Amino acid sequence: MAKRTRATATTSTLARVNQTAIIEALRESGALSRQQLGAKTGLSPATINRLTAALIDDGLVVQAGQEPSTGGRPSVLLRYAGSSRLVAAIQLRAETVTGILVDFDGRVVFRRSVTLASGEDRAPDQERGLRKVFRLFDDLIATADSMGTPCLAVGVAVPGVVQQPDGVVGTMPEFGWTGVPFGELLRQRTSLPVVVENDANALAYGELHAGAGRGLSSLVALFLENGLGAGIVANGELHRGARAEAGEIGYLLMERSSLERSYDARGDLEDRIGSLALTERARERGMPIPASGSLTAEDVFELARDGNADAQELADEILDMVAIAVAALVIVLDPELVVVGSSFVGSADTVIPGIQERLRGRIIRVPRIEPATHREDAVLLGAAELAAAEVNGFAYLAF
Repeated sequence: MAKRTRATATTSTLARVNQTAIIEALRESGALSRQQLGAKTGLSPATINRLTAALIDDGLVVQAGQEPSTGGRPSVLLRYAGSSRLVAAIQLRAETVTGILVDFDGRVVFRRSVTLASGEDRAPDQERGLRKVFRLFDDLIATADSMGTPCLAVGVAVPGVVQQPDGVVGTMPEFGWTGVPFGELLRQRTSLPVVVENDANALAYGELHAGAGRGLSSLVALFLENGLGAGIVANGELHRGARAEAGEIGYLLMERSSLERSYDARGDLEDRIGSLALTERARERGMPIPASGSLTAEDVFELARDGNADAQELADEILDMVAIAVAALVIVLDPELVVVGSSFVGSADTVIPGIQERLRGRIIRVPRIEPATHREDAVLLGAAELAAAEVNGFAYLAF
């Protein structure tokens, strides 16, 4: 058995932590002198001088004039140069792939979406889908170059299990993909750092660093779209599990009858509230189906708000199932926060109270539940945060 070693903070790790503290102070307060930075961070003058010099060399911090003189030598002001640095983020969904360029001040400066499949063209085609993703990937990097602010890293969020660090993507029925070495294929196209991550994990990471979870050390991010997944943060880090399958809650078994069958690409819970299941049940009830031919939980909630009685019944069933899943996650993980994203965010004012009401009196403690801070862009911006973390070893994005 390999001997465990105790984790220790190296000099470089400590420097990154202190650099992050300086960046945070400049992001929150604007231009500051080195003396003011020392007062805000508690770092010594020597440490401030050394680290700000390194940040200036890296282009992360620039001089921003001088403080007004009070008789002595005026102090030089420093400011964070987030707008001069970009990362790219891409999110794959069942029908579209969206890419953005984000600066380190958190502004989306470019956006493009590409349709993967629609109408008669709905059959998954691995090669065709990959070509479209590659084209968007290349376009984002080229666009950043043309803007005079070259892209520094790329984060990609996918609806499937991702083996780290190689970025091999497991089964994704929506795309006809199984075991695609996605990270390797993308890295063959660029020398930039590339991070491939599960979409629920990207959501959780973004909320931890730049959303509702800032300052926390644990949370669960629930992501319901065509399928259902959860991103788990424990002790301030993403928890992926031994095989990167932690949080695949679509496979939760919901009742005794779940043991009477086997599950392959989708699990028991996803077979109840995933897009394919909802579409089939809606057709059986004569409910309207979107032009895309696929009904999501978000569509069900919208129809329910419009007074459709069948949709209201189906919405209640979705909330029942989600509440059971949240109960399981909370009892096992005891997170400080549960974040709900995608199909939930547009109906957060009714969905979140509905989940909490179902849990009240049934588990030890009803958790704090909040919608994803950045709504429809929450996964994309989480992927951007993951990309930013590859630059100099820590994230800077200021959302």
